[in-house]
Amino acid sequence: MTDAELSGLLDGLAPAARAERAELLEWLLGQGFTVAEIRASFSPMLLPARRALGDDGSQVSAREISEQTGLELEQLIRFQRAAGLPQVEDPDVAFFVRSDGDTAVHIKRFLDLGFDPDLMLAVVRVLAQGLANASEVMSVAALAAVLRPGASELDTARGTGALVSAAAPLLGPMIEDLLLLQLRRTLETEAVNAGERAAGAPVPEARMIGASFADLVGFTALGEEVPPEQLEQLANRLAEVAHDVAQPPVRFIKTIGDAVMFVSADAAALLDAVLALIEAAEADELLPRLRVGVAYGPAVSRAGDWFGRPVNLASRITSVARPGAVLVSGPARGQIGDDSRFSWSAAGA
Repeated sequence: MTDAELSGLLDGLAPAARAERAELLEWLLGQGFTVAEIRASFSPMLLPARRALGDDGSQVSAREISEQTGLELEQLIRFQRAAGLPQVEDPDVAFFVRSDGDTAVHIKRFLDLGFDPDLMLAVVRVLAQGLANASEVMSVAALAAVLRPGASELDTARGTGALVSAAAPLLGPMIEDLLLLQLRRTLETEAVNAGERAAGAPVPEARMIGASFADLVGFTALGEEVPPEQLEQLANRLAEVAHDVAQPPVRFIKTIGDAVMFVSADAAALLDAVLALIEAAEADELLPRLRVGVAYGPAVSRAGDWFGRPVNLASRITSVARPGAVLVSGPARGQIGDDSRFSWSAAGA
């Protein structure tokens, strides 16, 4: 343990904590981790888990990844930034974990199939954002599975390392199946128009869609009364119920704090879905009442999100809708027509 002590790894710790840390360090060194790796780690307890996820301690430069994958250096750096990796000024500095280059291999394969680089960049950015959120939740779930009252640092290191080693091979197939599921659902509601056929490629034009937001009534005031954990539970519960009612041709787009967003080219199907959402929320003991706004008009899809007047309008009218009610814009009402499933009352100006 002399090397570890000389490296300052035990400095400033109380006697009990020092003994516990020394036990962990001795075990890590026995597992092949170097003093440099331990010193550089924010949490030495999680080093075994990081190893199971591909961090073998070796590092490579951006130029090395570029040469190994065939991606041009400038293009590689753009994709690395989209994936959430930091930008390194000197491309010859060995900064990245060797497995960080694996993503570049997959990107190169898609580009070789003829995928547009800019659109592929958007795909990587959206995947990285979504997977970053998923990884936060999964990390909490993993720690919850191994942490026990009174567990030592060594117990935690061994437990997380073993769990992640067993779970890591399951991640790829699960993510692949979920992505294919979402692709199937998306293609169910996609339509190729005449302009796109004539151009031989998707036309980045606005499409007529219905947009809707639903938010929890009194959520802001509730935040002053209950702990953040309870607010998170409410937001997560709303997202769960929203996913349940979003059946094609209605698409669940995102959660924004205390609100969820849907879109659909079929305004009547969208209205039917949000009414089902209100009904489900009223039957759910955990959820406050909802208020909903629906608008219809031209909007553009970018990186999995939607932009345009109906999105902005739906957000604004949601804020003035009555609790338990759906407020619908004039164009959306006209698009829905005389559908016998719905009854209407005038909301005024």
